[in-house]
Amino acid sequence: MLNTVKYSCRCVAHALVRYGVRHVVVSPGSRNAPLIVALARTAGLECTSVIDERTAAFVALGMAVQTGRPVAMTCTSGSAALNYGPALAEAYYRNIPLIALTADRPEEWIDQDDSQTIRQAGALCAVVKGSYDLPVCRDNDEGLRRLCRRRVCDALMQALTPSRGPVHINIQIDEPIDSVDDDSADDFMFPEFVRPAEALPEDAVRALAEAISNAEKVLIVAGFMPPAAELARLLEAMPSNCAVLCEAQSNLRGQFVGNIDATLRAMTAREKTDLLSPDLVITLGGSLLSRMIKSELRSRKFAHWSIGTCDHCLDPLLNLTQRIDCTPGALFGRLVPLLSESKSNYREVWLRASKNAMQSSYEYLQSAPWSDYAAMGALLSALPPGTNLHLSNGTAVRYAQLFDCSAAGRVECNRGVSGIDGCTSTAIGASMTAESPTLLITGDMSAQYDLGALAVGGIPSTFRMVVLNNGGGGIFRFIKATRDLPEMERFLAADVKLPLRDIAAGFGFDYYEARNNAMLRAIMPRFFADGPQPSILNIVTPAQASAETIKKYFNP
Repeated sequence: MLNTVKYSCRCVAHALVRYGVRHVVVSPGSRNAPLIVALARTAGLECTSVIDERTAAFVALGMAVQTGRPVAMTCTSGSAALNYGPALAEAYYRNIPLIALTADRPEEWIDQDDSQTIRQAGALCAVVKGSYDLPVCRDNDEGLRRLCRRRVCDALMQALTPSRGPVHINIQIDEPIDSVDDDSADDFMFPEFVRPAEALPEDAVRALAEAISNAEKVLIVAGFMPPAAELARLLEAMPSNCAVLCEAQSNLRGQFVGNIDATLRAMTAREKTDLLSPDLVITLGGSLLSRMIKSELRSRKFAHWSIGTCDHCLDPLLNLTQRIDCTPGALFGRLVPLLSESKSNYREVWLRASKNAMQSSYEYLQSAPWSDYAAMGALLSALPPGTNLHLSNGTAVRYAQLFDCSAAGRVECNRGVSGIDGCTSTAIGASMTAESPTLLITGDMSAQYDLGALAVGGIPSTFRMVVLNNGGGGIFRFIKATRDLPEMERFLAADVKLPLRDIAAGFGFDYYEARNNAMLRAIMPRFFADGPQPSILNIVTPAQASAETIKKYFNP
């Protein structure tokens, strides 16, 4: 087959396939044209075109989140590469293996007033696990080719072991960029790498099991993670002295406290003293959304074990006593058979508190005025089972913690760095690789920030987007730090105005609108039904009433 003559580009494409990449998001450009040719003409890679590099990187992130596989993306030289930064930062703090492939001019042309050049090699080093620069391979120089192969292998191994994460491969490409040649003689040899077995010493596992069995109160707190049915089964099998608190985006399903903030809100001072004075806290998954649980635990003393594969020492609760570098599933798989039964009713008391809190939340929902709270309660109650739920940062993800999201196939939010910049793009990328429908619930500010995502080609008809349209950043009207500032409405809430009906028509989306409870309940069956196009539901809620409703919820 005819392929680009650029050895480094063909090398990268074959290495991606060898190490498990199946999806590549490409952004148009001249300098990366040879790379696009190599990627498009290499069997085993599926390429998706997205013009805007920032959107493209978040689309790739969504694909990687949904599939659990590494995903690559490529762009041209210059400022294009810098647009990958936000998504790479998110991937870095979520241990997601994105492979950033940036085309570059040859090194001798950097800082020489040549077109579309910046100091590109290493420009993303703060948000990736490793940066690798591939030189121009001229004149069939076998030494340079060997260096190219080695650096590509180094990059992909770094992305995939031991803790996964993004990497940056910068590829110097010289003129001419349009030459092609027969690639049938290519015989790229890439080494296989074997992931080390996750085996803690037996005596260490027995010591951990003994500590759990001897404790009266063990609190297991789970942040965001991919769905893990076997881990959930193991956590359910823990003895009765162990209570599991999990946020919606932890994707754990079982006899767990899944509404942390709602439960804490409903507790008496005496209950808090009893339940929030554990002997041992075990954290797993990513960062916690709940400011309430972090604040409560940071004010107390206990032993704290942090479980997971990570390159950092994590002490978010200010009590760290053990850092256990192991996946939660591997550890609990060995712990559970060693644990003794307990006479403690710690788990039962937590579950009872959670049940009471959920009942209280739904009672409040019945009397709540039309607001963001009322809209979220209605939406999540009507969510078709198995739907993949994506939440934007801001109010959407926080409201979701107050209701039951267990009907969702999975719940996702960009909580690595908690930005609003790529929430729509990430959800769209996930929908493009998902078998089940995808619902994004976002705020109007987040929607406006990532509006370009709606221009991506190939958005499936199973993608649904709900916009909580409350006149700007509703979270700033609620949180104590900003709600009373004179500058709040103009500069923080920003009074966002989105012509969503026109936007939907322009991008080929079906459009729905709800301005009260009755309209929303009437529209939801049609909105969630199968249709030939993706859909947008514009939920218009009053700004001040929404802020007052949620404030009253937490401070009755």
